Amino acid sequence: MLKVTLDENNYVTGWCMVGDNGGIDVDLPEDLDGFMDCFTGYKVVDGRLVLDEEKDAADKLELRREELRKQREEECFPVINRGSFWYLTLTLSQWRELRSWYLGWLKVTDTLTPPERPDWIDNTDSSRIPLTPGGLF
Repeated sequence: MLKVTLDENNYVTGWCMVGDNGGIDVDLPEDLDGFMDCFTGYKVVDGRLVLDEEKDAADKLELRREELRKQREEECFPVINRGSFWYLTLTLSQWRELRSWYLGWLKVTDTLTPPERPDWIDNTDSSRIPLTPGGLF
C-alpha cells in the first residue's frame, strides 16, 4: 500500500510507503521500479495507479534535459568562461573546435547527446600568452 498526493488532474505529485504525507491510499503499481523511477507519469483512476505512457515519456525527457543542463553547467561553462588570457593561448584551429564544442553544448537539450570534449582543453600552453597589454603589439 502507498500513500500518494495528487495534482488537480489526479497525477501523482508525491508518495510514501511509511508515514502519512496527507495523500490517499492506493495499491502498489504492477511496475514498482518504474513507478519509483518516474512517478509523475502515473495517475489515479478508479482508486488504482495507472501509467500514462505519453506523460511518462514527456516527464522522463524533461528529466534527461535537466541532467544535461546540469552537466553543461559543470563541464562546459567553466571552460568557456576562463577569460581572455586563456583564449589568447588558443590556435585558430583550437578556437574553432572550442566554438563547435560550445555550440554542441548549447543544443544539447535538443540533441540529447553531449558533445565530445576536445582533449587539449586542459593542456593549453600558457607560455603563449602575450606579455604586452591586449596582446596586440
